[in-house]
Amino acid sequence: MHKIKVTFSDGSNEIFHEEQTFMTIGFFSDDKKQNKKFPSQSEIYGLWSHVHDGLVPSFLEILANSKFFFDVEKPDIYYSAQSVVKIVNI
Repeated sequence: MHKIKVTFSDGSNEIFHEEQTFMTIGFFSDDKKQNKKFPSQSEIYGLWSHVHDGLVPSFLEILANSKFFFDVEKPDIYYSAQSVVKIVNI
């Protein structure tokens, strides 16, 4: 099973594996005049392995489409997409 090691800006590391599923969180405005934004669960993404690049492309898709994300099997931990500083195929 393919895996990636993700390093966050606080120095912590997480290991994610192929077929792991994540829910993304986005921020949406309901009234453009007030410029208020509200968090909302957005889409579900799964990690899949690219023939040459491993899980990196599927993980980058999560980062590109969210502000925060969480593992659907561990919804008590939210990760900031902007705090990822390194991704390594392992």
